[in-house]
Amino acid sequence: MILSQPSALSDQSELFDLRDRGLLLADGVFDTSLVSDGRVILRDAHLDRLTEGATALGIELERKTVTRVMDAAIEGTVSGALRITVTRGAGVRGLADDMAASPTLIARVSEYDGSLTPEALRAHKSTIQRNPTSITARYKTLSYTDNIAALRGAIHAGFNEAFFFSPDGHLACASVANVFVQMDEAIFTPPVGDGALPGVVRNWILGKGRIGDFAVSERSISLGDLRSADRVFLTNSLRLFQPVSVFETRTFNTDLPAGCAELRAELLTN
Repeated sequence: MILSQPSALSDQSELFDLRDRGLLLADGVFDTSLVSDGRVILRDAHLDRLTEGATALGIELERKTVTRVMDAAIEGTVSGALRITVTRGAGVRGLADDMAASPTLIARVSEYDGSLTPEALRAHKSTIQRNPTSITARYKTLSYTDNIAALRGAIHAGFNEAFFFSPDGHLACASVANVFVQMDEAIFTPPVGDGALPGVVRNWILGKGRIGDFAVSERSISLGDLRSADRVFLTNSLRLFQPVSVFETRTFNTDLPAGCAELRAELLTN
């Protein structure tokens, strides 16, 4: 286990096996969570996602181990961003994982103030399609090449966020967030079957079923639906709620739907 905390970062270096499959093959999963008032927000959901992702990749990881790492990492932290990375560990050359050693766990706390509302984003349709059948679309694996390339493409085009669409032309997600779209008197978010990553905050909102007066549910969202939406906003575990002001040439109302402020406050005490 490698722990890295801002107060202990003198040289930004740690011991690491250069044969680790996480480094060589992106063979692993990770989770990012918000620390507020010394607690991990939606702690159990984050523990579940990390252990379920490891299981999906065939990495043996006990929940109690992740819990111990999480508690040790945030000790003394009031607020910040916690990332826990799990790799399959060191292995021999090649793709086969039967010779891999025990998993490597890396926990890092970075400075982050989750009480601030992020500024509105300007989004661009990525030319990279999201594959709903890929394991990288369903779990937070270490393979983020598509996300990095999509965001780079958006920035080069004069935007600061990228939206992925499935091969069928349905909205999937943003580069690092889930997308919610208000259409008339309801709010929708893409289903996992269209390539949406089942984010922790997304799932929590769906469990609530409402944002203020708006019913919230999953629905396939076409490019036309997105362009005609009343509002668009993003969710993830650090930003919580973030408005989108522009999608390509379409502008949106950047006031978050009534009810988001209450949900944000509830999240920060959850």
